[in-house]
Amino acid sequence: MKKNKNLISLVVAGAFFFLGISGILMWLKQKPHVVEMTHTIFGLLFISIAIFHIVNNWGSLKAYSKDKVSGSIKKELLTASLIVGVILVLSVTEVLEPVAEFGRIFAKKQGAKPAASVNFKEASTLDSANGQAVTLILQKTEDAMNGVLTVEVADTTGKVIETLFKTEGEQRGPASNLILSSKISAPVPFKLIVTSTVAQLTEEEQEEAREGKKIEPKNVKTFSQETLITALAPGLQNIVGGENSPLKRGILEVK
Repeated sequence: MKKNKNLISLVVAGAFFFLGISGILMWLKQKPHVVEMTHTIFGLLFISIAIFHIVNNWGSLKAYSKDKVSGSIKKELLTASLIVGVILVLSVTEVLEPVAEFGRIFAKKQGAKPAASVNFKEASTLDSANGQAVTLILQKTEDAMNGVLTVEVADTTGKVIETLFKTEGEQRGPASNLILSSKISAPVPFKLIVTSTVAQLTEEEQEEAREGKKIEPKNVKTFSQETLITALAPGLQNIVGGENSPLKRGILEVK
């Protein structure tokens, strides 16, 4: 029995040591995966031994908590409960946040994050000899990024006159943004319509797609942007995005 107690005491001491060291490192915001993993494993070990210790010494704990003669609760239990309760409340209400975050001053300073790169796919539909040469620079929103993209020209009533770009077949995308070189033969004023149709696949539909099966998505969302073009003078024109626009920003460059 004594050997078992010695073994448990030594394991508790070792677990407490590594739990403490890893906890201090995490407080100092030094949190590589090996530190977090070590803290978790020894924390679980410490909890397991603590439960075993409580169960094995329940009689002693009761003696610490209640007076044997009168049966009244000892002040030690009340004091311990008060200390634990106050610390718990101060932690939950974030009053002790400055203490928990003080170790951040020892963390490595991080430089400014590099700006995320914006990728563009180039396409050209300059087959027609007629019309005004233009370049469309379209940066899409994240929600519309993987949709089937269509760029059309319509009259002021909304009737489509010509299609400048359309994703071929059932292909989705392009996943990147688009730089489109094309020609517009429609007379001004006209509407430039950019549409992205996004299929939001269920897990079952995704599995069928991976198996090469032809699917018809049940949940399809369409983002559309209409911009009235009143002149095709050489220069740049902004294509301003609306509430349901597939565009984060867009530019029409007239050659």
